Amino acid sequence: MTGAPLPATMTALQLTAPGQVRLTEVPTPRLRPGHCLVAVRYVGLCGTDLGFWDGSSNYLRDGLKSYPFTPGHEWSGRVVALAGDVTGVRRGDRVAGHNFRPCGACSQCAEGRVASCPERSEMGVLGPEPGAAAAYLLVPAHTLVRLPDEVDDTTAALLEPCSAGMHAVDRLAVTAADRVAVLGGGTLGLAAAQLARARGAEVRLYDPAGPARALAAELGIHAGPPESAPYGSFTAVIEASGAPAAVRTAPLLCAHGARLAQLGTPHHAVDGMPTAELVLRDLTLHGVLSGVAHWEPLLEAVATGALRLAPLIDTVVPLDRPDEAYRRLAEGGRTRPKVLLRLA
Repeated sequence: MTGAPLPATMTALQLTAPGQVRLTEVPTPRLRPGHCLVAVRYVGLCGTDLGFWDGSSNYLRDGLKSYPFTPGHEWSGRVVALAGDVTGVRRGDRVAGHNFRPCGACSQCAEGRVASCPERSEMGVLGPEPGAAAAYLLVPAHTLVRLPDEVDDTTAALLEPCSAGMHAVDRLAVTAADRVAVLGGGTLGLAAAQLARARGAEVRLYDPAGPARALAAELGIHAGPPESAPYGSFTAVIEASGAPAAVRTAPLLCAHGARLAQLGTPHHAVDGMPTAELVLRDLTLHGVLSGVAHWEPLLEAVATGALRLAPLIDTVVPLDRPDEAYRRLAEGGRTRPKVLLRLA
């Protein structure tokens, strides 16, 4: 192990019940082989975190997560200690990383499909592993990426959700020949729209909320209300909201032979899904889970300015005011999607 002595305890945020959040002292994680200890700088909050805070989460309802626990699966920080067997990462490196913890023994893991591991946990989301909303975070070294100078700590906390947007664009093999529709102007949709545009595609984003459309326009993305979208016109469609109306609309926007990526996650079964259109239009439908294998091209897109993340940040709240952060996350009137917690 390398690194300066660390405190025996650390401050961590815990969700204890719907609408209840507190700061508490917990033991500082101890290094294990293959792991690094990271001093966390920023944690991003998303719709999953909102569901944990207000009690509406499917994970809570289905018994896959229970109070109390430390949330946080979108984060950035700096390596402060590492196990002696770790290579490729050094003390002092600025890093971010994915939150999937596969079993390493199943057929999916053997094929490199760690996001599909049936025994996986997801830090701060699924299973017992605590999340990043704490002073220090213990992480497997292989899950980390070193941040280039062009990617600051604040925007790096948005990389985890945006990696799913990169996955969607890669999965659809978007090229300059494509006409792409993106449904949803949240973090996922705005990232996917920018990444598709960076490949030369003609991109249109549709969202019922005026502020989301205004932010898309600020980023140079043509945006309109869903009712203005021309049916049957797009060679690639990315549904990035999970809203039932958008899920039902997505196949209708597809031209014959188009590719469709379901990136948003509906919280319930979607009634009225026009399944016949998948057949009649000869569509290819992809379910897109996370973006574990897509971080390197994502970092390049951010470093070169092809993907702008700073405009997606609504507010940054210190860790000692967590109620304020969650209340802001719950507000429907935000003009920008992302709320961050600042830890250091």
